[in-house]
Amino acid sequence: MGPLPVPFVMRGAFTIVAYQRVNKRRQALRSVQRVILAVAGILGILILDGGLDARAEWYVAGYGGFSTGGDFSDVTMPRWGERLARQEFPQADEPLDSLGRGTLYQQFSTSDISLKNSAMYGGKVGYFFDNLKLPWLGVEAEVFTTTPKIKAQTVETSHQITYQPNDPDTASNCSLPIPPTNRCPDSVSNKSTLSLGESDLRVITFALNLIARYPHSIVQPYVGVGVGAFYFLSSGQIDGRQFVPGLNAQFGLKYLATQHWALFAEGKYNLAHVSTLDSTFGISGLYSIFHVAAGVAYHF
Repeated sequence: MGPLPVPFVMRGAFTIVAYQRVNKRRQALRSVQRVILAVAGILGILILDGGLDARAEWYVAGYGGFSTGGDFSDVTMPRWGERLARQEFPQADEPLDSLGRGTLYQQFSTSDISLKNSAMYGGKVGYFFDNLKLPWLGVEAEVFTTTPKIKAQTVETSHQITYQPNDPDTASNCSLPIPPTNRCPDSVSNKSTLSLGESDLRVITFALNLIARYPHSIVQPYVGVGVGAFYFLSSGQIDGRQFVPGLNAQFGLKYLATQHWALFAEGKYNLAHVSTLDSTFGISGLYSIFHVAAGVAYHF
């Protein structure tokens, strides 16, 4: 049994319905929710355990690098698909008292949309709980930005449309080689390509991370995972802006050059789901990207 249709948007003349997609977007969102709960839970435990009275190892850091391998995957374009569906079945847009009026079910999906490599930079502040018997555990807040432009590219498209008239004709009439009216249920499946021009894109990430390190050593490997608030700002053919939650993960290596100064290099991975980003295509999908960065930290 295929996915069930759900209402997409109501326009006075008819209703466009998009199919539910039980896919990796839901899985990604559930993963983000689990991370949020885990971060909140651990922070609560630390506070209840007396973190406010304990000495902590504070640090601030600045870094720069580049973003690579970014894309939007599992892409749908509900606004673009809506327009094409109305062109395919114009009878669905007839007046309320017309026999041809009906409902459209549509889903317009594309192959992945690639993003350009770009520079990134940011800063962070954090601390480790030295006197809580948790010298390996820390919390940090960071903000960084990158500009992975949407490439000029041609994507493969798939458009599924089903038309259901409100007052369908008889089955015998609709089974004729050429039905005599437009009151017959119908469905089409179109595969094609779509050319996209280059569009500017800036992503600003605000993240709260849990950090685990190898403590009491000059060279300290570390890993981190946290929640992020991602601000997308695009202009050009794809023009829109949106705040969405997402996942921020990282791993790195820190070298303590002196008692206070340290050098570090790290990799970051971001995952977030955008929904109807722009007004032309309504791009929805999973944003995923990898960052490589290096920087300087000062430990108080």
